[in-house]
Formats: sequence, structure tokens, C-alpha cells
Amino acid sequence: MVIKRKKIRLRYKKERVVFSDVLPYELPLIFSNRYFYRFLVRNGIWIEISREGQDTLHWNKTEDKGILGLLAIIFCRKISEFEGKDSLLLNVHDLKRIPFVYSIQHKPLKHRFLSLIHPANQIKVVDLYNRYKDAIIYLCSKSNFSIRYPSKVACYFYYKDRLHHVLMGKKTDKMEMYFNEYENLKTFFSYKRYTNIYKFYEDYRYQRAEKKFSRLLKMDVQNCFDSIYTHSIAWAINGGVDIYKDTFEGKCDGSVGVLWDKMMQEMNYNETNGIVIGPECSRIFAEVIMQYVDQMVEQQLLIKGYRNKVDYECYRYVDDYFFFYNSEAVKVDAEQLFQMYLKEFKLSLSQEKNKTFERPFVTEITKAKIAIDDLLNNTVKLYTNEPESELSLEEEMEQTEQDMSQEAEEPLLKVDRPKVTDCLATDVYFCLNATDFNKRFKVLVSANSVEPKDVLNYTIARLAIRLERALKKFDRYYKTLCLAIVEPELVDLYSQVEKKRKQLEKDLSKYLFNILDSVFFLYANSKRINTTLKVMQILNIIWIYLDNDYSLEVGKKKSMVRRFTEYAREIVFKKIRDEISVVLQTAPMDEHVQLETLYFLLILRSMNGKYHLSRPEMEKYLKIGYNEDGTVKTLPKLNMLAVTILIYYFGNAKQFVDLKDIIVNHTLKRINEIPANRRRISAEYIIFALDMAACPYIKPSMRVKYLQSVGASRTEGAQVLKYMKQQKYMFTKWTGVDITKELNAKISQEVYS
Repeated sequence: MVIKRKKIRLRYKKERVVFSDVLPYELPLIFSNRYFYRFLVRNGIWIEISREGQDTLHWNKTEDKGILGLLAIIFCRKISEFEGKDSLLLNVHDLKRIPFVYSIQHKPLKHRFLSLIHPANQIKVVDLYNRYKDAIIYLCSKSNFSIRYPSKVACYFYYKDRLHHVLMGKKTDKMEMYFNEYENLKTFFSYKRYTNIYKFYEDYRYQRAEKKFSRLLKMDVQNCFDSIYTHSIAWAINGGVDIYKDTFEGKCDGSVGVLWDKMMQEMNYNETNGIVIGPECSRIFAEVIMQYVDQMVEQQLLIKGYRNKVDYECYRYVDDYFFFYNSEAVKVDAEQLFQMYLKEFKLSLSQEKNKTFERPFVTEITKAKIAIDDLLNNTVKLYTNEPESELSLEEEMEQTEQDMSQEAEEPLLKVDRPKVTDCLATDVYFCLNATDFNKRFKVLVSANSVEPKDVLNYTIARLAIRLERALKKFDRYYKTLCLAIVEPELVDLYSQVEKKRKQLEKDLSKYLFNILDSVFFLYANSKRINTTLKVMQILNIIWIYLDNDYSLEVGKKKSMVRRFTEYAREIVFKKIRDEISVVLQTAPMDEHVQLETLYFLLILRSMNGKYHLSRPEMEKYLKIGYNEDGTVKTLPKLNMLAVTILIYYFGNAKQFVDLKDIIVNHTLKRINEIPANRRRISAEYIIFALDMAACPYIKPSMRVKYLQSVGASRTEGAQVLKYMKQQKYMFTKWTGVDITKELNAKISQEVYS
């Protein structure tokens, strides 16, 4: 029996867009729109888009100066303009905002720039989606090539307990009672057909095409999002640039295309060349344009006598094309047509990335992944003298989850003798040697002519699955031994049980030590955010397994059974701490790439304080220099997200008080050096100031100063702080962070690869 995900119906709230479609994926685990969403819903805040060009801001009439103060900050107005009202007309430039653009590592010596849009712009997206959701679905349904497009408004989200919750001795997680259904919402729309490109490779469509056609042309639209001209959305919706300019231009200013164009400009400081990169709403914008290109190419190929699914098959995932063919003529014609219609929208194919494959369509990366699976299957596993399962990796994980979930729901009150004796008679051992694994991996990538970075995410993700499976299998034996120790009727077996338990504990510690050695060896090859998150997932699996004990319920009484000795935990936890320290020292703070390694501070913060990094280690990592008199000589230019992570990590720890004050004061000084009119419309400074207003780790006086930096008076700042006690957070969750939950939610949202 395979366990099924829990299917939970969503109550439609138009504001849920801010959960799913306006933020980049590459944001810290502690950062979300969860509380911003609650702020909007509780206070009835929304923007009504006007076809005449003048939008209206709405809110629930209130006398709470804290709420009005927040609105004044977000919309760059005086608080008096909101008092005694429930709406406000917005001027033509009121939503012209500067997005927070930050960079992440993409390729060696190449960065990818992502945008976090201003809260005011995020609010406007809500009404556009709500008003035109049906039109968006229709506009994204025209192409026969697209394999990732919105097909309907999401009615459900799916929730599945992670196995390690069972290992923590917990029953099925109870989700938050308030607005809880949206916290794991991936996208506003449901998508067809594939949420991840790798699912296409494994699908029957790809294999069917390989049977029919002997060649494959892979094409990529060059700098797609950076090159998109915002006005082109109206062209795509209305039949192309010529038809639009000849027939519709100036006559349909209230159309969805024109309104959408305006919104995309506003969130990018009125830029018409390029759209913000990162939010899902940008991908949907691009999808509408690409759908038109697909349609025109298919029509023109048909005129030339080439039928889709007969003479060729073409599939597009966002901006990547897969064109299957036999005849060279259809390939040449198709390539020319794509170039022609893309050019109409100021886009072009990347000649560098265009590649042709002969059947069988097996790339070097595919070969490497098969070899990686074999390597992991033979190393990252638990060996026993019991028969091997014939289930696949994923099937066995599901079956294990089913078994252990049932076990969690029915607490084990007693361990019987047959079960214990079977456990004693079973050989249980690991065979991983990190040095050998690392060597084999190097040979593997070299033999398949791939770069380590090309397969790292896959390798670490599969390693995490296998590690979790191995721990679940291990726990069946280890738990029996631990519980047998406290069972009076098994006293005659105590010595045998304890001897085996100690041996298994020792073996597990050694195994996890080797796992960590290999994981960080892999990570050293490519320090990217997605890779960091996958490493964090492995660290979290290890941490929660070792750091929790078995809980037994006998009647109304609960008792705890110690799972591992402190010594066993110490070996592994110190290894985690030391490996992270090495990462930070070998990859010190960079002005352009800051989040990749900083993410590790989030996992360290969740561990016991004795495993935290010291102040000298943090100063070295941040490249902070001091003068002889102790004053700061050098300090890196940290972006808002980097400062947020650092403040969260420092918390109220005494050893970091001075360092925290240095960074907080320096950041405020740097913000105040920006012209006041610019910082008030900048997403980076507005979001950061609102987060600081809710931060429990800095003094209230400093929180007010941050609010003053974005336009609030001292009195208004104090009123906002008073309200924030009720609101609690705005974007960053400063306390009570469940790293396991946040990691699972984050990784489940990885839809664009």
C-alpha cells in the first residue's frame, strides 16, 4: 500500500497571490510573505486597477495609527492622508518602484540577477490576477508546444508528512489554524504538464518522440527575461506587432495587455526593456508571449507542409525548446521561423546553447546520472542479512513512511521477545568510506565528460533520499534495542541488547561522519543556492534524527527513552559545525554573492549554542578589519537579505552583541546616505525597515530609526512598533523558526530548473 498525499481544498482568497507568485525562490528560509499576506487580509488592503489609468488603494477604515503608518510607509504618503478614510486615489507614478535586485551564483564567474519587488507592487498583482485569471488561463492555452503553463486556478494543495517527523516521535504535523492552507502553496495556478523539466525527460512523450524521430534540436531563448519588451504583451495578445499598431494601439488602453504592461513597468522602475526575474508572475508574462511565437511557427510550418506530431514534434519548457525531426529541411525551416518570430518581440535564439543530438538522445549528463545512482545505491545504504526489497527507491520510501506513520499513530507500549531476538540475530552495518566515494565521484564525472556542477544538485538530492531511507531502516532495529532496555520482562537480554545498541550507535556515528565528509566534498565544487539548500536538507535530516529521543505513552503518562549518547551526538554535530566553518573560511563574504554560504548560519542557529561559530570566525568570514584603537576599519557592503540572516544568527547571543551593533549601525548609516526620495521607493530599504520594526534582537530606539529612514516620523515610528506587537512579523520570521518545516516547504517549491 502506497501512502497518498493529503489533499486539502483551498478557500479562495485573492490575496494568496502574494504567497506564491511574487517572490523569487532564492530567498532565505526565514523570509516569506506569510505575515505580509495576513496584514493585507486582516486589514482589507488591496489595489483596484482602473482602466482609466488611476488605481485606487482600499483598506478597512481604522483609527489604528500603526496600520495607517505602515500604509504611509509602503505608499510614500503622509499618515494624515489615510486618517478617517478607507480608500485613496493613486497618482500615475505612485507605484513606480525600484525592485531590490540581488545576485546569486549561476555559473563560474557568472551571476544571475533576481528581483524582489516592492510591497506596493506586490499588492497590485493581487487585483490583476483576481480580475484576469480566466483571461490568463486562456492566453496560456493556445500553444501546442508548451509543456509548462497555467491551466486553472489551484483548488488544492498537497501535504505529506516527512518521515523524519516520525523519527522525532511526533504524529502527523498539525498545521497552523490561521490561514494555514496557503503556507505551502507553490503557485496560484495549477500547471500542465510538468513542474520540472526533468519530469519531461522521463515522460512517455519524450520517449515516444525518440521512437518516431532520429534527431533532436535543443534551442534556448537568449537572455529571455532580460530581453522582453513589456509592450510586447499587448502585441502577443492582439495578433502581433503590426496588427496591434495598425488596429488596436491607443484604442484599448483598458485591455489586459495594456494594464499588464503597465504593472510590469511599475515594478521595475518604469523600465520597458526587460522584466523582473524571479517571481512566477514574470514567467507567466513571458509564457503569453512565447505562446504567440509557438502558434505562429506551427502555422507557418503547416503552410510549408510540415505537420506537428507527424513531420516533427516540438516541446517548450519556459524558454527551452525541444524540436524532434527526421528531415533536415524541416529543422532548417523551423529554426528560421523561430528566429523570425522571436525577433518580432526583440528576442533571439542562443546560438551558443543550440545543440543537435542523434538518436539515442542520451546526453553526457544523463549517463552521469545513471552512474551516480549506481554509486549511491552501493554506498549510501544500510546492509542487513534480510532479503533486499524489490521496490524502487521512491516506492520503498513511501512504503516505509506508511509503516512508520502507522507506528507513530499507535505508540509502541511494549517490545516483545521475538522481535528483540530477531533484531539481535540480524546483521546491521554500513559500508560507506568517504575517501573512496569522493574518488569514485571524480572518476565518474571525468569518464562521462561532465562538470561536477552539472550533476551536483541531482547527486545531493538523491543522496538525501537514500540517507533518509537508510535511517528509517536503521531505526527499526535501533528503536527495538532502545525500548528493550526499559522492558522489565527482557532483563535477561539486557547485556546482549546493550552491546548491540552500542555497536550500532558507533557504526551510525562513523557512517554519518563519512556522509558529511562526502557531502561537503561535493559542495566544494559548486556553491550555489539550490545546492546549499540540498546540503542543508541532509544536515537537517541528521540533526533531527540524532537530537531527539523516543517518546512512550503508557496510559496518561509519558516517558522518554534516550536515543543516543551525548558522545555520539557530539562527534556528528561537531563535524557539521567544523565543515560549515571551513566553507565560510574558504568562501568569505563577497560583495556580489552573499546568500549561498550565509544560508548555513540558519541551520547552525537551530543547533545547540556550543556548535555556533565564534566571533573571530564570523569576523574573518565577513572580512571585518579593525584599527588599532578598536574602531572598524573595513566592513563589507551587505545587502538587506545578508544583514537579515546575520541579525537572525546573532540573536541575543552575548558574544555577538558588539558585532551585531556594528552591522546594524553601519547599515542604517549606509541607508541614510541614499537620497530620501529614492530610499522611500526602494524595495530593499522599505522591506528591511519593516522587518527591523519587528525584530526582537535590536533596541526599540533603533527600530524607530529604521522606520524614520523610510519616511516615518518618530511618533509614527513608535505607533508602528506598537502595532507590530500584534502583527508580530512582516517578512522575516525572527523567532520560533521550524527549520524542518521551512526546508520542506522551500524545496517543494523548486518548480523552475
